[in-house]
Amino acid sequence: MPTTSPDQTDHPRRCVIADDVRVIREQLGHWMRELGYSVVHASCGATALTELRREPTDLVIADIDMPHVSGLHLLQTVRSDADPKVAAIPVIVSSSLEDGEIHRMIAVLGGNAYLRKPVSKEQVVGCVRFITQSNNPMPPGDCSAAAHSVSSRFRRIASEFREF
Repeated sequence: MPTTSPDQTDHPRRCVIADDVRVIREQLGHWMRELGYSVVHASCGATALTELRREPTDLVIADIDMPHVSGLHLLQTVRSDADPKVAAIPVIVSSSLEDGEIHRMIAVLGGNAYLRKPVSKEQVVGCVRFITQSNNPMPPGDCSAAAHSVSSRFRRIASEFREF
C-alpha cells in the first residue's frame, strides 16, 4: 500500500507523464506508481495540458522534443496558466538532447528540475522526493560535459522562444 505525504490534499497524488516514446512513459509510470501516484500518460504536450487541467495534478514529467507542443511550451503554458493551482504544479523536464542552454531555459521558464535521459529509477525517485518535500527547484547537476555540446533539435525548439 502506497504511503501518503503529510501535505496530501483530498485527492490521490496524480502525475501526468508527457513523452512521445511509449516505453519511456510506461517505465516512468511504473516508478511513479511505486511512489504512490496515479499516472496519466500523454504522447504530446497538448494532451498533457488537457489532462492536467481536467483533474488536480501534483506533478508533470515532460520530454522536451514532442510533437504538437514541446516540453518547453508545456512548461511555459503551465507557468502562465490563469488557474494558480495549475501554474504551481511542479514540472520535471527530461530529454536526451544535449545543449548547454537547456538548464538555463528550464530555469527561466520556471521548471523544477531537468533530468538527462536515459534516467534511472534512483534519479527519478530522488528528484520527485526533493521537489515534493522541499517545494524548491532542484539544483542543476554537473552539466560541464553538455556545456559545449549543441543539439540542432534543441535549438530548433528553443528558437520559438524570442527571449532565448
